[in-house]
Amino acid sequence: MAKPRRERQKPRSQERNIPRWLLAGAVGLAGVAVAALLIVPGMIRGGQVAWSRLGTEDVHSLAFVGGDAQHLLFGHHGGLSESRDGGRTWAALSVRDDAMSTAPADDGTIVIAGHNVFTASRDGGRTWAAIPADLPSLDIHGFTRDPGDPRRMWAFLATGGLWESTDFGAHWQLVRQDNVLFPLAVRNGSTTRLLGVDVNGLVTSADGGRSWAGLATPPAYPMTSLAATADGRTLYAGAGDGLFRSDDGGDAWTKTGYKGSAFAVATTPDGRTVAVVSRQTEFFRSSDQGTTWPGP
Repeated sequence: MAKPRRERQKPRSQERNIPRWLLAGAVGLAGVAVAALLIVPGMIRGGQVAWSRLGTEDVHSLAFVGGDAQHLLFGHHGGLSESRDGGRTWAALSVRDDAMSTAPADDGTIVIAGHNVFTASRDGGRTWAAIPADLPSLDIHGFTRDPGDPRRMWAFLATGGLWESTDFGAHWQLVRQDNVLFPLAVRNGSTTRLLGVDVNGLVTSADGGRSWAGLATPPAYPMTSLAATADGRTLYAGAGDGLFRSDDGGDAWTKTGYKGSAFAVATTPDGRTVAVVSRQTEFFRSSDQGTTWPGP
């Protein structure tokens, strides 16, 4: 997901007339500059232990690959890094494109999207090629794929609107004029549902993005990341000051034991394991739905 470069925050008194979800939108639209801090694996912060430090200049996206809790992809402005040991160590993949969104699928394909980037690998990340697309812009600030049909995908453009493709990105249709940040597709049985954030908060769509209904808004100020199990039952919402979880598809939220910024978040298909990358590019993970965050 897109994360903006942060400016000095205004006092809260100056923000009262700005909807908090517009502030969340600001977080969703560009890269976040990350200071180069000296952080070593195993560093304890607030009772949680970092497994590793990515050391990139920004934090964009994080994903588990299939049901493998040891296999992760981390996206940033300079490409993708891969871990096959649960996040202890990372290696850069050959792609150097901006990976604001990272979308692996069970068929071995991986799609990344970002600033003038729409690129796919069909061999698990070994080789990459641009996807020919008829989108009006390739400045893609949000992207997701249907867990039940990897050829079906949605893109949120910086120029506006949410777009849908059913043929692996070749052709697109505008399904919503207004912006939807952090678009995320989940599938329960034969039904695919979209999640996202607009000016009203967390919203959901059951018709491919054409109509939307509100969900309970997590107390995240502002929301910086969103992840879900494939069936959409368990959701995680990241913020600058913590991580929140819903166990009922977004109707109610509780704060997890994670303390700190959650600029990228990912979860395994069962929702038990959740991983976070902080603003300082530290990688943390929990195997009990975010209750505790021990080291490797």
